Amino acid sequence: MFTVLFPKLVTLLSFAALGTALLLIVRRELAGQVRLFAAQSLTLAILAAVVAAFTSSIELTIVALALLLLKVFIIPYALNRAVKKIGLQPAALPYLGTPATLVVCGGLVVIAFAVMAPVAASNPLPTAEAIPIAFAGVLIGFFVMVNRRRALTQILGFLMLENSIFQFALLATYGVPFLVEMGVFLDVLVAVLIMEVFLYRIKENFDSIEVDRLERLKG
Repeated sequence: MFTVLFPKLVTLLSFAALGTALLLIVRRELAGQVRLFAAQSLTLAILAAVVAAFTSSIELTIVALALLLLKVFIIPYALNRAVKKIGLQPAALPYLGTPATLVVCGGLVVIAFAVMAPVAASNPLPTAEAIPIAFAGVLIGFFVMVNRRRALTQILGFLMLENSIFQFALLATYGVPFLVEMGVFLDVLVAVLIMEVFLYRIKENFDSIEVDRLERLKG
């Protein structure tokens, strides 16, 4: 029974993760974006747990628990603390407006399915049908990084990108080796903490963390 439902459940969870990414793009409140990132991470943790149950993988179960702890609780807490201490305005300030952003994201989803459909068709794993969805998340994560003016929202784009890369690896190969994944999680945590410190220093010295303003600074 579970074997029959497994591919459908994987596809449903993958669509849910992509949906949270699209909602994060159109959401302008920074605190709301952090909550959506936590929701996406929770969805991916459930997806990893489902795959772990299907494959009877203890290592993948540990990865799912680590993902839950790190990206649903610890990193969102650090990002919310940054929002409160830096005193950012609620607007996310993208370069493109919401209608144009949705058009671009729709195009990226179409490209992802066009590029990854042959890969999914040749992959024998039951998770293969959801591979194009994960690749669409990778493209959208790149887009968020270049479409946001503030450093904090670019960090969110980076985290979305990392989530989608993890999802892609999970669906395509049932995940990368355990030690590699734990090392990536640790690197992401350290990167977020370092970027949080830099945000404080930038805000303290220049009174803004908007990227376009920082680019106009003269030495």
